[in-house]
Amino acid sequence: MDDRTRKAGMRRGTIALVALGLLAAWAAARNMGARTDAVPADAPRALTQFGPYDAGTSLRQAFESLPADAHRTALTLVVENTDAWATRWRLLASARDSIDISYFILREDLFGAAFLGHLLKKAREGVRIRLLFDAQGTVMSFTSPRGNDWLDTLANLGNVDVKLFRPLLGRYVEALLTANPVALIASEHDKIMVIDRRRAMIGGRNLSAEYFADPLDLPTAFEDVDVILEGESAARLLIAAFETQYGSERARLVRRERVDLASYEEELTLAYRLMQAWLDATDVDAQTAARFAALGVSWRDDLARYPRLRGVLTRPPAPPDAKAETRLLDSPTRLELRADAIDEALRRLGQSARGRILIQSPYLVLAEETVERLAAIGARGVDVTILTNSPVSSDNALSQAFFLEQWPELLARVPRLRIFVTGQPRNLHAKLAVFDDQVTLIGTYNLEPMSMRANSEIMAAVWSRAFAQRAASRAQVLLARGPPSVYEYRIARDSAGRPVRDADGKPVVAFGPRDHAAPDEWRAVKLYWSALRTAQKVTGYLPLF
Repeated sequence: MDDRTRKAGMRRGTIALVALGLLAAWAAARNMGARTDAVPADAPRALTQFGPYDAGTSLRQAFESLPADAHRTALTLVVENTDAWATRWRLLASARDSIDISYFILREDLFGAAFLGHLLKKAREGVRIRLLFDAQGTVMSFTSPRGNDWLDTLANLGNVDVKLFRPLLGRYVEALLTANPVALIASEHDKIMVIDRRRAMIGGRNLSAEYFADPLDLPTAFEDVDVILEGESAARLLIAAFETQYGSERARLVRRERVDLASYEEELTLAYRLMQAWLDATDVDAQTAARFAALGVSWRDDLARYPRLRGVLTRPPAPPDAKAETRLLDSPTRLELRADAIDEALRRLGQSARGRILIQSPYLVLAEETVERLAAIGARGVDVTILTNSPVSSDNALSQAFFLEQWPELLARVPRLRIFVTGQPRNLHAKLAVFDDQVTLIGTYNLEPMSMRANSEIMAAVWSRAFAQRAASRAQVLLARGPPSVYEYRIARDSAGRPVRDADGKPVVAFGPRDHAAPDEWRAVKLYWSALRTAQKVTGYLPLF
């Protein structure tokens, strides 16, 4: 990634960081630790209706109490970035009747253009397409008006509906009128693809180069995971989750233009053809090459940066990892404090775990209620391992500042907890949890305020030991590497194993980010951290939620 791209990413990240800060401050002021049992009125009942459950019953009973039974579903994990792009390409190519897609970020790069170009091709073939993009994640990722014109080009087709979730102006007005900062940031964070109402995909990846490049081609490429779900039952439930957001009054249709002032149909089509040839390990025809030269776009040079993506469609797709009982959990966008289905599932499965829990989350900023829950789990003798980002890898300096303040206290309060961070520049973006090597939660949910109290999120819960082993395998490989790939953060303890605290009552750090991150890698984190410490001294509390 060049400096210009990286700086642009940092600017986009800053917006998210400010939003996270607003949410955290609002949370403290509104006492977000107080839990309610309400769920959004527009949430599909099948995706939010839990069965009876008593704390401490078996893991199997906890799983059976979860909503949205998709029955036995064929599941395929998609781990490698190049495979993730090839899988999306194959899914689009297979569509014959309908495509339903929601994403948080669509970037104005070759991958975003090629993806839209593929959709343009399917629309010409008569496939009915519904698209939902978050206005904050997608519109703010466009660096020129061209990106918006890409969406207009699709919207101008008769069989494509494009919607933006919560346009930016409306967010600002709503936040001002309601005095609710959450209205600025509550977003459509789902990543859902459903093809012909039979095949679907969810996971952590958005639509841009860093999610699909091989790390040997792009060292800062993200580490992520998706899952393919085969079958009408799972597809039907995911469409219900999609339609909750798509049909919301906050989702605004991109209107067809009366006069098409700037059509990018040819540009998107060329991006599709170029990508198709690259994935097939062939060359574009002379006419297409000539049009690229005439338009002056750089995509042929851009694609040459990803040699390990070339020819991926010549390899056969992976077979399913398991056919297993699957439940789907949907948390629609929330502007007010209320419980969500995914948090409730985490609570029930955590209370019923008996041996160990493995969690991977890009961001780790926990409410007091969640900390107490983890402490109770550890006190029962359950080992809890968390793998997350460090200042070296994170794309979110403010969340790292909160994490920097919180992780020593987590280790001091939660028995049998171990916290590991990556020491490499790759952002760990996968969101998953594995309970007792039997139940896997996987999808879009981060352990931080925006996911837990504002954004829409989607997760699959899978009852399968084989699938759990596969889902945990990448994290376990990373943990086994040790330094400098992965570091364990530790606090000082006395001879009895009790936390050692300083004069201010804070746990003494034995090993943390200062011990492995270069100063320039966490300068922004330290600035935010200093601000948090100042706020704590002035107000008497740390504005966590």
